[in-house]
Amino acid sequence: MVKLSRRFKYAVIISAVIMSSILMYKLQWDSSLPAVDIEQEEIWKWYNYTEDNLNGPKVSMDDPRLVQKVKSFLIKPVDYKLKSSIEYPYKLSNPEVKDPSMGQAERIRTLLRNKENGFFIEAGALDGETRSNSLYFERYLNWTGLLIEPDPLNFVELVKRNRRAWISPTCLSINSYPDVVLFEQNRNMGKIAVKSDKVKGNTVNVQCFPFYSYLLALNVTHIDYFSLDIEGLELDVLKTIPFKDVNIE
Repeated sequence: MVKLSRRFKYAVIISAVIMSSILMYKLQWDSSLPAVDIEQEEIWKWYNYTEDNLNGPKVSMDDPRLVQKVKSFLIKPVDYKLKSSIEYPYKLSNPEVKDPSMGQAERIRTLLRNKENGFFIEAGALDGETRSNSLYFERYLNWTGLLIEPDPLNFVELVKRNRRAWISPTCLSINSYPDVVLFEQNRNMGKIAVKSDKVKGNTVNVQCFPFYSYLLALNVTHIDYFSLDIEGLELDVLKTIPFKDVNIE
């Protein structure tokens, strides 16, 4: 019988322990892959566009086909009646912060005299919590509305918040017609990449719709509060709105 030295035995045992640890780590790492894949699939399914004839200058913002298309990019809100339920609670990073808007919501509340049951549209919604101009109205004054966020990385965080509002992984068009644009990703400073811009970070193609098309899809004509923060292109969006058909407080 071959006798093994004590040093060799220890070497074999240590090697076995190391290999077992590596194997266990690999199994744990591999087991997380499906969850990552599912999350990525959930995010990117909204950004895989099929070619159609519903983009470009020839498409009117009130075209019934376009309105139907907008509806397919709207995710229904959690029922406001479930606001305090265990099943669908808000999932906020800082729930103790009542107003994360850095003062903007307070001024709007004063102007609207703490109106209840209103309707907002927030373009540039980010993650639905950080610097949100609409969250206070939703949590404490029973409002609902529409949250628009083009950046897929921000949008997946927005989905997790369980907001009581419609959400859409799209952008407001800077023209009076729908279009797919190049969007520069930059956390809370992301923006549509116009021709004069020098794109520095990552980009993604995003579907944009005219403001009025969203309203038709939601069957809404009165907006109590419109929060527009799209990094310098606000005036372009405002120029597309048919104010004779829309009432914005």
